[in-house]
Parts: sequence; structure tokens; C-alpha cells
Amino acid sequence: MTQLAHHKFAIVTILLLLASQSAYAQSSRSKDKEKDKDKDGANSVQLEVRLSKAEEGLLKEYMDVAKEYLKNGDNAEALTVLKKVEHINPKLDGLKQEMDRINEVLMQDNDFKFDLDVSKFWGNPVCEVTEGKAFRLTAVGEYKMIYSTTIPLVGLPTKEPATDHVAAAPFGALIGVIVTDGKPGEPFVVNDNLEHTPKKGGQLHLRVNVPSAAKCTGDIKIQMSGAVKALVKKQR
Repeated sequence: MTQLAHHKFAIVTILLLLASQSAYAQSSRSKDKEKDKDKDGANSVQLEVRLSKAEEGLLKEYMDVAKEYLKNGDNAEALTVLKKVEHINPKLDGLKQEMDRINEVLMQDNDFKFDLDVSKFWGNPVCEVTEGKAFRLTAVGEYKMIYSTTIPLVGLPTKEPATDHVAAAPFGALIGVIVTDGKPGEPFVVNDNLEHTPKKGGQLHLRVNVPSAAKCTGDIKIQMSGAVKALVKKQR
């Protein structure tokens, strides 16, 4: 074999070797990627399992704490804990029923009765209420109103809750407002019954939804319960 032939043979051999090494390297990198992919997938599954176990442990702890609060007679704190459980797993078996039961117990607490003086426009506060804590109100009775005024074709004004009837409720209906740090909130409808969770705490005022110039007489009996503290003379 001539020197030129040897030279060509050597070049071809080197090229084949390089091509083989390149193919091996690519195959190796591909396998490494597959391994990394499989490894990442396994980690994701493991993390999901860990997360599920963590939630199970947290739910169990919450439920145990709630039971202890119930044993101690602290229904309000028990309900607060169960709301945390609801946030994690709202479909937990029996959770809604237990929350409804506790809520009803709370709504029957602190009950008191009093007569509402319909002749007073807003008048004195009837109770203190707490932010985020529900209360219940029921009312029975009726009243008479004497009101004489010139009425414009656009109807009676409703802009000033301090003097007018309010548009948020039917004319003559029982309404309420919560005064927080001396500032009244928006009036809301009460009618003959109400279950309400205040967004802000404060003092609850009640009146019938008529203008301040109206003369009202009658007998309306109010019963309240739940997260309330009476500020009126109680009746039994």
C-alpha cells in the first residue's frame, strides 16, 4: 500500500471513530435526560404524597383541637377551627352538619327580649355586635303612623338616613344600622326576622323605615340572640 493510500485510510478511520464517539455521546446525553426526567417525575409524585400526608395530619390536629374546645364549652372557638378545616377540605364527611349544629347553638346564646319604641327615630342602641360574629333578630307586632306632608311627583326623598326613609328597604319595614366608633354604616333590612354577620362591630340601632317627621305608635317586641351584648332593659 502506497503512502498516499495509508494516509487516506487513516483519515477515514479517524472520521469513523469521531462519528462513533459523537453518536455515543448523543445517546448518552439522551439517556441522561430520560433519567433526569424520570427522576423529576418521581420527585413530583413524592411531593404530592408528602403534601397529602401533611394535609391529613393538619386536618386531624384541627379536628382534635375543635373537639377539645367543644369539651370546654367554647363553641365559638370550635367553629373558628372548623372553618379552617373547611378551607382545606370543604367536602370532609360530616363537617357541614357539625358546623351547622355548632352555629345553631351559638345563635341561641345571649338571648334577650325588649320592646322597641317606634316613636323614636333610630333612638338608643339596642346591643353591641361583633365583627364576623353572627346574631339573630326576630320581631312581632304592628304600629300606626300619622304623616302629613306635600309629596313631590318624584316621590319622597331617600338620600339622608338621618331624616328620610331609606331606599334599601320597603317603606315602613323594620331596618337597622351598625354604628362603629361614632360612624353609622349602611342601613339594612330587618323586616320581621334577620340573621346577620357584621363586617364591622359596633352598636346596633333599629327603627321603622319612615321619615323622621312621621308620628308612630305601636307595640313591637324584639328578641335577639347570638353574638350580642344587650344595651337595653331586658324582658323575659
